[in-house]
Formats: sequence, C-alpha cells, structure tokens
Amino acid sequence: MNSPSPVGGPAPAVRLTSVSKVYRLYQKPLYRFLDVFNLCPPGPAYYAEHQALSNVDIEVSSGEKVAIIGRNGAGKSTMLKVITGLVQPTAGSVEVNGTISNLLQIGSGFHPDFTGRQNVFASLAHQGIVGRAAAEVFDEIVEFSEIEQYIDQPMKTYSTGMCSRLMFSASIILKPELLIVDEILGVGDAYFSHKSFERMRDLCSHDGTTLLLVTHDIYGAQNLCDRFIWIDRGRVKHDGDAKTAVAMYETSVKEQEEEMRRRRSVASVREVAPASTDSLHVVVRSRTGFALKRPLGVGLIELVGADGQVNRLEMSAPSQPSWHLVPEGNLGAAEVLRGRVCRVLRTFGSIYHKAEWIVTVPAMVPLARAHVQWYYDGPDEAEFAVLRGSALVMQRELGGGNGWQSATIDVQPAAEPGPPVQMEFGSGIVRVANVQFLDVNGFEVASVTHGDPLVIRALLDVNGPALGREVTFLMAFTRHGTSFAVNVVEHQLRLPRSSSAVVDVTLPAVRLGSGTWFLRLGVGEAGVFKRGTLGYFAVDERWYHMTREGLQFEVRSADRLDSAGCFMVHEAHFSVLAADAPPEPSALREPAGGLSQ
Repeated sequence: MNSPSPVGGPAPAVRLTSVSKVYRLYQKPLYRFLDVFNLCPPGPAYYAEHQALSNVDIEVSSGEKVAIIGRNGAGKSTMLKVITGLVQPTAGSVEVNGTISNLLQIGSGFHPDFTGRQNVFASLAHQGIVGRAAAEVFDEIVEFSEIEQYIDQPMKTYSTGMCSRLMFSASIILKPELLIVDEILGVGDAYFSHKSFERMRDLCSHDGTTLLLVTHDIYGAQNLCDRFIWIDRGRVKHDGDAKTAVAMYETSVKEQEEEMRRRRSVASVREVAPASTDSLHVVVRSRTGFALKRPLGVGLIELVGADGQVNRLEMSAPSQPSWHLVPEGNLGAAEVLRGRVCRVLRTFGSIYHKAEWIVTVPAMVPLARAHVQWYYDGPDEAEFAVLRGSALVMQRELGGGNGWQSATIDVQPAAEPGPPVQMEFGSGIVRVANVQFLDVNGFEVASVTHGDPLVIRALLDVNGPALGREVTFLMAFTRHGTSFAVNVVEHQLRLPRSSSAVVDVTLPAVRLGSGTWFLRLGVGEAGVFKRGTLGYFAVDERWYHMTREGLQFEVRSADRLDSAGCFMVHEAHFSVLAADAPPEPSALREPAGGLSQ
C-alpha cells in the first residue's frame, strides 16, 4: 500500500494515482462463493460490474483539512476504504504516510456486549497502549465524550449519538497523523458536533494531523475545511475551494431532480415508440442554468442521420410525431418574432430554463449532424445540445445578433457534460438585477463599522404577469469560513405595479461581528417560509430568484466585543430595578387578550 515518495520533496499524507475500484454485483450468493476460487463464469447472467471509483488522482499534504462531498453512491466511502486499506483498488496505486485513525462506521471495532470501558481499553491495547498509559488516556477519552455515567454499561444500550461520542473521543485523543471521518458526527447533537469540529481544527493546526472528512453537511464543513473534493459517479468533479464546490453540489441537486424527471419522460415515450427506434435529447437552454434576460426564438431544428435522412422540427408547422416536448421547461407557444414564426424560450416560468425534446430516431442509424435556426439578442450564454442518455453527442453556443442566425453542427466525440456551476436559481418571475451597499448619505461603500447604519439597495426586474405583487424577500448573511447565517426577511413585501422596483433594506445598526461577510438574496412567493415543509431551494418552484453568496462586504471592528470570533451582537433593551421595589407602571403587561385583573 505504501510506496516511496519522489526524492527531494516532503512526502504527502495521501496520494492516489489513477485509482479505480470495480465491484462485482452477483446474481446469487453461490456465484460470489465460486468467484473466491475463480470458478464463477463471466457474464451478466452471473454478475454485473459497478465502477465505484474511476481513475482518481488525489494528493493531500500533511495538515490539510479536506472535505469530501457527493451524493449517496458517489464513491466517497469507497475512496476512504481504499486509503485505509480496508478495500484494495482494482487499478492504480495508493500511498499513505503516517498512522491512521478512522471512523468509517458507527460500532466498527467496538463490541456491543462489552461495556464502554472494556471497548476503550481493547481499542487502546490494539494500538499498543496498555497499563498506566492506557489508564491516563482512558480518563481523557471519558472526559471528552461526557458519558461517564454510562461508561460501565454494555454498548448495546447506548444510543447512536453516545456511540459516536465514545468512538470519536477514542480516535482523536492520541493525536493521529491521519484522521478519517465518514459521517459519524452527523448522528450526534449540535453541541458535541461543534466540540468535535473544534478538536479536529486544533489537531490540524497544532499537531499537524491531516483530516479527510466525508459529510453531507456541506455548509457545516465550511467551518472546518479549506479544501473540498466533490465526487460524482466515481470521478473527481472538483478539487479546490469550498465556495465553488458548494455551488457545484447545489447544482447537482437540481441536475439529479431534472434527470429523474427526464427518465420518466423517456419511459412514457418508449411505451408508444416502435421497438426499432432509439431516443435522443435535443436541448436549447441557458448555459448558466438560470433565466435568460432576453427571449430566444427557435425557428427550425433538423437532425441528419448517417443515411442522409432528415428528422425535422419546424416551429411554423404542426408538431412532428417523433418529437416529444419535455414538460419541464420555458418554451412558449408559437409566435412571430422578427418576421418568422417560432417558439420562444421565455425569460421566466419553470425553474428549468430550457426547451427539451425527446426525439425517436432509427436505432441502427448514427447521427451525422444537426442544423438549427434561432434568433437571440441577449447578453447571456445560451446553447444547443444533443445528448444520448447523459453522454453529449454535440454542442454549440447560440450567440446573440441582430437577426436570425443558423448553424450546422457536426457530431463530436461522446462525452459527459462538464461539471456545472450554477450561481443563481429560481423561476425568474422576479429577478435581482443589481445590489448596492450604501451609507446613510447614499454613497456606495464596501465596508461598514460595527454599530453603524447600512442600507442595502436591490433593483428587481418583475417579469411575471400575475404575481399578486406580494413576495418573500430574504437576505442571508454568512461569515467567511462559517456556515451559519443571519437572516433578514419580509414575508409579504408588496411590490409596485411596475416592471421594476427598488427595495431598500435599512439596518439601523449593523450588529454582525467584524470580518468578511457574504450576502445571499432570495425573492419568492409571499409567505414561503410559513407554508409546510420548505423544499431545497435549488428545486423549489416557489423561489423566483435565489443568488449565491457572491456579494461581499467587510464589517470593521468598533471594539473588542465584536471581534475575536464574535458572530453577532444581539440587540436588546435593558431595565434595572431594585429587587424590593414595586414594578414601574411601564413595566406592567396586560394579560393575553387584553383582559385586566
């Protein structure tokens, strides 16, 4: 598992080089047994192969704090098992330098019938710590875990949170060189999670421990980790800063929802399509994933097969039986644009800013090229794409211009689309066009002193014709390096009957702690926070526009109270009376309902 590092430089804590892992999914348990002796015949009748990791290259330096994020089944846990040696890679090399302490599964290495005390001493003995040294370390473990009264009870009586407390405490008390944690802290309470994060931060900062943290709490991980690795379908899609990784992950949630709906549409089309046909996805869409500022007209799309046969969709003609419009999208009805009948990709409506067709084509005839005619005079990026499943067959930007344009696109080597980074979400019915930070005199500023007033001015474009003029307006302030937010919200903000509006939000005194802050703005349906379960914003149709934390400003320190780690200073009113003095009349309160006694 360990291999020598190049001469002349410090050895990395972890290095994966072209690592792949393929699991065999057996049709019957017997086939698994036969395969142990290399007696299981190959083929889908006996087993299928699942690519858990594909050509992964990662290098982690000593002392780094790395969060590994991704959806369930993406390959995160498999990668950690490869690093710890619990699983051998199918291909590639793994280099690990230093002692490893891993928390990959609650209860791993701890016997449920033994007491917490017995399990801890057994774990220490396994690491070569016995006698007086083990007793001293044991006391530290119990103190950190805060389960003293249960330490002599069998662990099968522990809650999952208690198990995670004890296991984590036993793992970090010895100051490991490499600490690997896989979601175990997600079952604990908020207090212990915060305590554990602080302990891991201290280990990395002062003792040089390298941390690999697998988590679904991508926002909480920003409190601890500077580097994020996003894995999707066994491949590393991003390795870098947290802000970009979180944006990509949020986009992937929307992509996953869109893919699920796409599969449903394909299934309904396949029910009525001839057996000898295949299906392609033809998409006209915004490249950013958010609403275009100007409508885009589509006049004609042609798919040309290798046999020369043309599959045509002309917007001025009746719909073609081989073209099936996917319901999720913003394509309007036929209209005349610059003298031509077309259908327009609108600037608002669905949260999926696209027009997508499922096209049935002859199964044995490959696609040769496509021809598209469009009109677009907007500043945003738009594109035409053809996909087979999730593989990209062809792609072209639909640039802006003064008149109708046309292009012929050749088939390109099949590939998966590049990792998206969507920075804005929502249906576009109302969109935030511009934001300014102003002082009390109306001058634009980039910083404010703690305790001083601040005006945040937002220019809104109102696109929806039947909005009702009332919206939820949200401002969420997040501090650099943390995931916690300070929210300012108006649940029913009434907009003027105009195509645009200026919203001024005045903070009489900024009480945020000093440092760098980011601002996220959201505009949605009125009362969105008061209606049942709130969906994830990236796939919630009730949001008109939700921005990422792209707006940044500084809060300058006024005194020591707002610095040194202070998140915010809460405003309150104080009153003091002598304990034996009768309450002043102003302090009296009427009982609920206004009744007097």
